[in-house]
Amino acid sequence: MTAPARARWLGCERIELDVCASTNDVALVHARAGAAHGTVVIADAQTAGRGRLGRTWVSPAGTNLYLSAVVRAARPTSELAPLTLAIGIGVVDAVRTTGVGATLKWPNDVLAGATPRKLAGILCEVAGDRCVVAGIGVNVNVHAPSLGTGVDSDDLRTRVELRATSIADERQAAVDRAAFTEVLFEHVEPWIDRFLDGGVPAIAAAWEARMTASLVLRVERGSSRGPITGTAVGLDRDGALRLRSADGVIHRIHAGDVALA
Repeated sequence: MTAPARARWLGCERIELDVCASTNDVALVHARAGAAHGTVVIADAQTAGRGRLGRTWVSPAGTNLYLSAVVRAARPTSELAPLTLAIGIGVVDAVRTTGVGATLKWPNDVLAGATPRKLAGILCEVAGDRCVVAGIGVNVNVHAPSLGTGVDSDDLRTRVELRATSIADERQAAVDRAAFTEVLFEHVEPWIDRFLDGGVPAIAAAWEARMTASLVLRVERGSSRGPITGTAVGLDRDGALRLRSADGVIHRIHAGDVALA
């Protein structure tokens, strides 16, 4: 891993906790109370960590990175959804400094491994006018199959054990969590800046350069429309996923449950 460098504003103020329900929940409270742009909440463990669509993010103590950042923007809140994509670029670049070949899956996952498995995720939530909280969870030193230990849901246990990985699992060696946190800030900060300055066009090429090659996805769009299965081919101008189905048709995906097919 390369030597850490200090970010300019991301992590300028830090609230460090031993344990909380969710760093996003804590950060939302601070954001609504006026916390500065770049304020970060970091916890050693979460008891109710969550990901996209309300899924559980298993968050044991002492091994991984759980943080949420307050991001204030000049852009209207309605334009900030693709911030998730920009942050993903920075997370991939930070993970790659450890020697792990991370890639992106739309809209908020970082994958790694010969058979791609989830290593990190991003969850952005609106905190107020022109303000969002960006949560980042990275499996750093956990042995991923152990994440299923103690999970009550059989379905969740199976998903975690079969689909998760970590930096340590991929490189067969632990990394310094504190040093990795600084590397993460260093790499994520400029991509947030680029998105806030230029929107999706400023980050699209970089996102596509890091997307998982030839990734086949199944998108559940709701009972009225049915699922679509296809190969991810890139981003549209607004950050929507371009998905090519078997008949060659390109579908624009704005939302839905997006899973590996």
